[in-house]
Amino acid sequence: MITYAEGFAGAGVYKGGEPGSPVIAYDVFAGALDALPKRMRLILMEEEPRRVEELERQIARARAKYTTNITGRLTADIQQGDFHPALLQKLRTTGALGKPLFVLLDSFGGPDIPYSLLQELARLPATEVMVTFEPGFLTRFAEKHEGHRQSGNDAFGNSDWQAVFQQPSPQKFPFLREQYRETLRRAGFSHTLYFEMVDEGGRKLYLIFGTGHELGLQKIKDAMWKVDTSYGVRYRDPKDTQQQTLELEFEPDTAPLRRILRDYIAASPEGRTVPELQRFTLLETVYRPAQVITLLRQMRDDGILKAEPRAINAKARVAIATAPTSTTPTASQDALW
Repeated sequence: MITYAEGFAGAGVYKGGEPGSPVIAYDVFAGALDALPKRMRLILMEEEPRRVEELERQIARARAKYTTNITGRLTADIQQGDFHPALLQKLRTTGALGKPLFVLLDSFGGPDIPYSLLQELARLPATEVMVTFEPGFLTRFAEKHEGHRQSGNDAFGNSDWQAVFQQPSPQKFPFLREQYRETLRRAGFSHTLYFEMVDEGGRKLYLIFGTGHELGLQKIKDAMWKVDTSYGVRYRDPKDTQQQTLELEFEPDTAPLRRILRDYIAASPEGRTVPELQRFTLLETVYRPAQVITLLRQMRDDGILKAEPRAINAKARVAIATAPTSTTPTASQDALW
């Protein structure tokens, strides 16, 4: 049994009629069950009673589109209640803990996901999380408000994040991002993936994924690259030294990855192996390992890299052929990631 859970499920539909994440998840799972002999379930937690009623209507409408063969293997458990501790209790009573579990904690973006909940979820190796986090709340309101600072302590698991108040303005958001990445690691999620989301109004929100498995990291990255950008949402790669806005298209501009790999290769006098570069790409950038070999071949043909053997494949080692020209001071590069 595979479980998808949401702690802030909402009404399942937006004011403009667009489907919410629970309905989208139901449709995706129903489509997958056409080809897979699996059982899946959604556990959806929502605190506001009217939203719960609307969510039930929206899920019933989604269910009506599919055959009983599908709906018999896909259940949606909707419950009214605060996401914590009610969500964790529901996961326990349904037997979801210890089995494949994806938990979406898509709150209003403030520091309202307690560290203790992340710890509980991370104790089980089959669990993965996606947390939304808006750094602007803490940078604007927490310094002079004791209650907000305590909320931050509860979310980060300690008070180290409060050093953000001494950071220069351009570094406040990256500092909090890195602090939260460390929070997920301390909780038990050894691999994390950050996406900086910028909407049409310029509001920044981090999507932060945590898992204990590199394969899980690779799969979620592949999924993120398929996101439809028609709603005006862009993803900015925090590893890109030039902070180039990245449109998530099927064949995206890989110029930022080209710069990142060049700098990473140049930092090693003996060069880097292709598997090393693929793993670095997976763990440290927004890009995918599958994009690496093609890009390395282009860089070799452009005279930037030398390779042994020249035919770049999974067994090759590459090094810088000519001294690269740095586009950004080293200190600035370090501060961006």
